[in-house]
Amino acid sequence: MKKLLIFLFLFVFASSLYAQEKGDMMVSGSFSLNSKSTKNKLDGTSVVTKGDRSFSIMPEFHYFVCDGLSVGLGLGYSLEKEPNGRSDGDDQLFNKKGLFLFQPKVSYYVSLSDKFYFVPSFYLGAGVGKYKQEVAKNEVEEKDLSSLYVGLSLLSFEFRPTDCIGLRFNAGDLSYQAEITKESDDNKRVERDFNLGLNLGASIAFNIYF
Repeated sequence: MKKLLIFLFLFVFASSLYAQEKGDMMVSGSFSLNSKSTKNKLDGTSVVTKGDRSFSIMPEFHYFVCDGLSVGLGLGYSLEKEPNGRSDGDDQLFNKKGLFLFQPKVSYYVSLSDKFYFVPSFYLGAGVGKYKQEVAKNEVEEKDLSSLYVGLSLLSFEFRPTDCIGLRFNAGDLSYQAEITKESDDNKRVERDFNLGLNLGASIAFNIYF
């Protein structure tokens, strides 16, 4: 049994070395768009209530520093909107979070078959932006917002139909995030979020190798 485990370890390790070669480069990225609304019909009149909305985009560039190991950098933007329970006439008012994101990332390729790879990744990132509260239609309270986060993608797999194209599927991350809102010069509010998102927030990425 011990010899079998050693053999399997050496096989996986050796095969991963040929997943990608040193000097290869890759362009990747992610995009998401979510919108929620509720439609009620009252006395023959349809009323639509808008709910949470979010948008994010994160282009990435990766370089293989050695066979099977890439380091990358993502630069992106995220926007979140949620109803704040206020209205101005018929207009629904929102709270908004906008962040410019900076995200280094390390990925390791383990070959499972000729065109299928297990790709665990470690990433950390930071964001800076604004938190806006709509008090009235033409009145907005604005505060400085920053974010720090770190995570592991432990259920990430990639299919390579050709040498230049990869389709990556991620089934969830183990992550931690701290979001800091500056209320005033002397006061800050910190929100911390720990997430084990297995099978939640699944995503698909399109990778181009050259």
